[in-house]
Amino acid sequence: MAKSRVQKSGVVQARIRSALEAGRFDEAWSLSRDGLARAPKDGTVLNLAGIAAFQVGDAETARELLAEAATRRPKDPEIQMNLGNVLGSLGDTDEALAAYATAAALAARYAEPAYNAGMLLSNCGRATEAVEQFEAALARDPEHTGASLAMAESLRTLGYLNGAKDVLAGLIARLPDHAVALTNLSAVLGEMGRHKEAMEAAERAIAADPGLAAAHYNAGVHALSLDDAPTAIERFRHALGLEPENAAAALNLGEAALRSGDKAGAERAFRRAREIDPTFAKAAVNDADLALADGDAEDAVARIDSFLARYPGEPSALAFKAFALRDAGRNAEATEIDSLERFLSVVDVDAPPGFGDIGDFNRALSAHILSHPTLTAAPASHATKDGLHSGELLAGDAGPIADFEKIVRSAFVGYARRFAGEPSHPFLDRKPSDIRVSVWSVVMESGGHQVPHIHPSAWLSGVYYVEVPDTVRDDDAMQAGWIEFGRAPADIHVSSTAPTQTFLPKPGRMILFPSHFYHRTLPLAGKKRRISVAFDFMARS
Repeated sequence: MAKSRVQKSGVVQARIRSALEAGRFDEAWSLSRDGLARAPKDGTVLNLAGIAAFQVGDAETARELLAEAATRRPKDPEIQMNLGNVLGSLGDTDEALAAYATAAALAARYAEPAYNAGMLLSNCGRATEAVEQFEAALARDPEHTGASLAMAESLRTLGYLNGAKDVLAGLIARLPDHAVALTNLSAVLGEMGRHKEAMEAAERAIAADPGLAAAHYNAGVHALSLDDAPTAIERFRHALGLEPENAAAALNLGEAALRSGDKAGAERAFRRAREIDPTFAKAAVNDADLALADGDAEDAVARIDSFLARYPGEPSALAFKAFALRDAGRNAEATEIDSLERFLSVVDVDAPPGFGDIGDFNRALSAHILSHPTLTAAPASHATKDGLHSGELLAGDAGPIADFEKIVRSAFVGYARRFAGEPSHPFLDRKPSDIRVSVWSVVMESGGHQVPHIHPSAWLSGVYYVEVPDTVRDDDAMQAGWIEFGRAPADIHVSSTAPTQTFLPKPGRMILFPSHFYHRTLPLAGKKRRISVAFDFMARS
């Protein structure tokens, strides 16, 4: 009898596995329930039942079944990994990571637990820890393609562009026709400003997999950077043909059409982008700017107002509205949105505890920034020109940036208190109740500057000056190295002149400003560097 029960159990398990592998999850769950009725304490059946429950959308039952399976078979790494997957889906991150760690400890050559832990951490925005897990997965299985791809993406997120490039290049050396790796390499190279190489990588990806929409999209982006609008149009159209809901491809198709002089095509593309993604502020701004380019400022205001009515206070739309209002002669309304006098705040910072004075603190910041592994030459995705730009400085070993974070968080509280009890305002009403902070650094070299830009993902932004050369002076008529607020970027077709205000950078000085305020840095003179730390306050997602 015992032998017969074992044979029946084995048959049931085989049928459950077969149904799971074939994607017949309802059948697998039904078979699992039958199996549990026959053998409620069988760890293997409990494990399979947990997988089936998860696949049919019952994560809580899956957790219970897998927890029981782990009790019955505590040395089974597969059960621990499955438990980790379910716990992660339920938001129990720490418990999930513990389960993955147990699975990894139980099987020295099993790479999947570390890989899954890395993916969970990456999805939680914990990119530094994710990299550590991907490294652990690759140490166990150097040919784990998923871990290589994910590690490169995490490195890219952290600003380690050279590291991301090297990981992808290593993967491509082993798998020369891996289309996703080639596509991702093209994106990294593009961010590094190496557009010709980026285009070559994208074209290799297309040759390897003509149906990969991301490869066509990247090729379009690089073609635009190389001023080849016809090729860009072709690639973006191809990307949209493969992925009709790709809003970014529609937006960039519009940009390419404008470069080619096809204004009607641009308008169709921008509106298509908004149809795909009604929250797409850039598409709304570009569409409204077409009216501004035609000299119809009132239409431009109406177009952007239709977007702001649904998404009040969105930074890029709010900034554009102020420019359009001035072109329409409605200066008072524009000033209500972007009053430099009302919303800019200059703070001279005191040294945090543990530092003798602000000079000691700035020297510590300078040393930390200049040795930071993410510091790279003017990534294409940022406004910095002829200078260096770091990745996220709060990731990994923050050093004195941890003290800096406390300073800026205190400044945020003080800034917000200034406007307590004031009437409704599109900027003030958008203040997040729960914030997170992002911090990065810019190191300017001779001629270094930043083009006019905003920080569209944030609510409040700021800059702090760590090191300022003696060529940046208050008696310099050219104001070399100064920061300026208010000027519109070249790609907005504004005809009026907005008020501007410049500030002299000084070591220890911090400037806080709404994230929808356009700002730029005037080119730096001389050969000495200028170091600043920028930061954003945004809603915690």
